[in-house]
Amino acid sequence: MKTLKYFGIIFLLISLQLYAQEYSCITASVQQVAAQSRGRWLPSEGNLNVLIIFAEFPDDNYDMNNTKWIKGNAPQNMIGWVDQTWSATPTQGSLTHYFNEMSGNKLHFTGKVVHATAPHTRDWYLTNYTTNRRGNIQREIIQQLDATWDFAEFDNWDYVSDYTYNNVPDSYVDMIIFVWRNIAADRSNPNDLTNLGFYSNYGDLGDVGDISVDNNQRKIATWFGGQNSIPFGSGVSVRNYLTEDPFRNSIHEFAHYLIGNNDFHNGFGFWGMLSAWGIRSYVANSFERYRLGWVADSTSYTINNTTQTLTGRTLSDFVTGRNSFRLVINSSSQEYFYIENHQKTSYWENNAPFWGTLAGSVEPGVYVIRKVGTPNQLAPSVNWIQLIPADGRYNWQVNQSVTNPWGSGQLPVFKQLVPNKDNGYSDDQFIPFNYGGLTSPAPIHFTEQYGYPVQDIRFLGDGKDAFRVNYNQVFSPWSNPNSQRAASQTTPFGFEITNFSNGVFTLNIYVNTSIDASPAKPQNLHLTGADPNHPSLAWDLNSESDISSYRVYRNYDNSVSWDLAGTISHPTNTFIDYAVDYTKPIWAKSVKYYIATVDNTNKSSVPSDQVETSGTMILPSIQSQNFAVASSSDEVIRDLALVSNYPNPFNPTTIISFSVPHKSQIKLSVFDVLGREVSILADGIYETGKYEISFNASNLPSGIYFYNLTNGSSSITKKMLLIK
Repeated sequence: MKTLKYFGIIFLLISLQLYAQEYSCITASVQQVAAQSRGRWLPSEGNLNVLIIFAEFPDDNYDMNNTKWIKGNAPQNMIGWVDQTWSATPTQGSLTHYFNEMSGNKLHFTGKVVHATAPHTRDWYLTNYTTNRRGNIQREIIQQLDATWDFAEFDNWDYVSDYTYNNVPDSYVDMIIFVWRNIAADRSNPNDLTNLGFYSNYGDLGDVGDISVDNNQRKIATWFGGQNSIPFGSGVSVRNYLTEDPFRNSIHEFAHYLIGNNDFHNGFGFWGMLSAWGIRSYVANSFERYRLGWVADSTSYTINNTTQTLTGRTLSDFVTGRNSFRLVINSSSQEYFYIENHQKTSYWENNAPFWGTLAGSVEPGVYVIRKVGTPNQLAPSVNWIQLIPADGRYNWQVNQSVTNPWGSGQLPVFKQLVPNKDNGYSDDQFIPFNYGGLTSPAPIHFTEQYGYPVQDIRFLGDGKDAFRVNYNQVFSPWSNPNSQRAASQTTPFGFEITNFSNGVFTLNIYVNTSIDASPAKPQNLHLTGADPNHPSLAWDLNSESDISSYRVYRNYDNSVSWDLAGTISHPTNTFIDYAVDYTKPIWAKSVKYYIATVDNTNKSSVPSDQVETSGTMILPSIQSQNFAVASSSDEVIRDLALVSNYPNPFNPTTIISFSVPHKSQIKLSVFDVLGREVSILADGIYETGKYEISFNASNLPSGIYFYNLTNGSSSITKKMLLIK
């Protein structure tokens, strides 16, 4: 999904190396800035009339009867792409509709559409043009149209300089969008896609100089090489209507004229006009709307870096209401947090016509977006706009790879380890790793589940990325994720969601006062196996200075109620539940736990993630604290080993044996065929030796289950069959 001629490098970079500067103010609503409240090379307000050319080659034989675009005919929905006249109630799903909603009816995007066939075959172009083939092909089509079309209606703006233009014709056509049916998917030579000059989608028409039309009265600029009053190009090139997402790509390439070159590409995995691949929604994000003056008119609150709290600030749906909060980390280096509420009330978050590309979904809730760095064409990584998912940052490990199902080579398989709010990575980032010579960093396409790679494209949305009530409603220097700037330095900002009603969130926004919020959500609650007969819990300590205690809550056998199992004073972070005894009788029920953090003023955090244990007992013959079965004196255990369970098939109990070569952290878990962890049989530090554990599956349905043994560096998985 490259744009212009530089976009390919962007996927190889991440915004990790940014500036460390002081913080000066907070703006609690998006406000306009005079120098950037309009488009850069085309206006973001007013009337803009464009020509959209749907083009094909005469020898295009790819999927010729595809109803979206039958070869030799106009595309099925060509007329619906743009309205010829502007209306506040445009054709739903058109570009007119899109820009109406994104701009709040400020940009009146209209146009005409035409179907055209190139005058020559692709072989002819490969033979007769050695350079700028894309530009020459599109030049010839424009010259064909010039015999019957009047281009005057597409010349309405005079570019003077960046952000400055007059609403008068300047003899240059403002915008032509070329959309191609297919470039080379049917060609025997896979390189013909690039040989014909279509390496990607482009924010230009092909660099063949000015094309004269209308009896030399007007020109079409084909590249970004304009001088003085000459505009920076008159159009964009979008390839492969049938196999890519031509509507999104048209928005993307056109948006470069509004926002500027390659300076402001979004990070992948969320939304924006200048979005990268892995998009979740077409909608413009709050940075783009701020830059173009498309924000809602509202009161702004600019506060110096002093101890202040903004209470009761309401945030309605971002897409339809166009309002968001903007936290200014550093205005000189253009570093910001944007806070958006998405309630999926817009057509564009429910019905966007994604075509053939990886596309995700937006869950309702509050999102945090981070804008980092000043524009810098040579280092686009510092200009990425990134989503900060609410499920936080973690350590990750790669110890296997899988064949890339979307291309060539191998992809890493990521295993999520413990939370790390300060130095970890979210599942929506490029994550560094070291395995098998694979290119690092990389985004997540596969994760390890019960020892096997499973397709798990987290950046498309996993239902855990939005802040919301009772899930993760505090964003602070101590939360996960926390309010660090890109250089891993704490900012003075934070917020807490205090209410949600009728699609509107109420927040408190903090400047150096986040300690007044409720405690952050507790992290890393896990079963330790420290006691063989009772559930044993541990968790990471909260790092706020005012923490008092942790409340441990228990749920028996999936009942509707939760009981308070105990209160633990901070800084203790372990708990053994003596009320649950695995051996009296054989324990077959499910028991779940979560914890909540309490501060000195008795404010409580939202619940932690839950853990569950069930179907486990210790064999009476195993007496030691670590369940060890003695090895013979002359036997040396060299490797981590997992023995096939016996009996197998079983009903309802079976014995699982394993060997530990040296003292290490051991975890033995059982998973169902969907990859869900249904039981943890061991989780703790084990000495060298052999071990046996009985697994009781009385509370589980018949079927195939997997049991996985890991010591952090090695992982073994076996299969067993439960028959009742």
